[in-house]
Amino acid sequence: MALVPAKCTQCGANINIDNELEAAVCEHCGTPFIVEKAINNYNTTITNNNDFSGANINVVSADIDNLLELAEMAIDAKNGDEALEYSNRALEINPKSYKAWLIKMKTVEYSSTVGNTKNNEIIKYGNKAIENSNNNEDVKKEVYKYYINRATNLLMIGINSLKDTAKVKQLLAISPSGVAKGDTATRILYLNLGNEALKLKREIPKEYIKQDSELQERIVILAKLYSSMCEADVERISIYGLKLNPAALETREKVLLGFKEYLPEEKADEIKNEAVKKNNEGCYVATAVYGSYDCPQVWTLRRYRDNQLAQTWYGRAFIRTYYAISPTIVKWFGETNWFKSMWRGKLDRMVNNLNSNGVDNTPYNDKEW
Repeated sequence: MALVPAKCTQCGANINIDNELEAAVCEHCGTPFIVEKAINNYNTTITNNNDFSGANINVVSADIDNLLELAEMAIDAKNGDEALEYSNRALEINPKSYKAWLIKMKTVEYSSTVGNTKNNEIIKYGNKAIENSNNNEDVKKEVYKYYINRATNLLMIGINSLKDTAKVKQLLAISPSGVAKGDTATRILYLNLGNEALKLKREIPKEYIKQDSELQERIVILAKLYSSMCEADVERISIYGLKLNPAALETREKVLLGFKEYLPEEKADEIKNEAVKKNNEGCYVATAVYGSYDCPQVWTLRRYRDNQLAQTWYGRAFIRTYYAISPTIVKWFGETNWFKSMWRGKLDRMVNNLNSNGVDNTPYNDKEW
């Protein structure tokens, strides 16, 4: 058995190992390692060209390939902190390692939050990977694919979070006052994920979008997810009778146009603008009285509004007048018991009469008119 000096590929401790073995375990950290890699980790022989009597110089350095392998394993195990540590160690050895920059880019999401997506860091490291690969096409594709995947995940978080309205409904039932105002901060937080997704998409050069059909399909999906997120938001605010202002709707259209940018016409046509134009044309008084925009009584009234009132000019005039006045009335009096009591009997009789005349009271999606 011949013991030779080596350096643990995990903790970096100096150790002596049997060079006839294929693998061993570090006595310091208990991590198994490949013997050959540990020996190479300890000794990198540099021939001296300056005539120091032909001396050899031993330089202690880490095994960058091993560090990258460990970093990739950590990413696969969704251990972002460990992957970041290994990628940083690899970059200390070789700051121009595009593989290390790629891995570091992928670690960022594990320390990000809804309020701080750290997209700027992701983009910075992605650009570093491309730059240090000498603009290798495969590296570019990997970076851009990651941007799309990350954008998709952000939009899915936004959709699922906005659709989770259980807490809003509970608060509305317990204490209606202030629900809309309190929920606004939450909505803004999740809706901003749409802007963050667009930021990542816009990092992809237009020539790649124009020539890559698979990338185009993924961007179409992104745009449709953004539309779904906007619809989820409208459904959410309908619970407490809030309506989006024109500026908010205009902003949503601009974001959607950002996703469409550089897509071929036939792909852009797959993305419909109607979803981001939707607003809560809420039955404000009925919503205040019955406590929800989605309940049998309000479904009945919404059907009556769309299928009968909205079919005549004077009906549409009444609806517009109602929507101009009722939000203010509900804001002032909608939470008072006398207001609800005054309207409850009238609305109950109207709903019963409409149901008797064939107007359905099942779940309903508003029409545009």
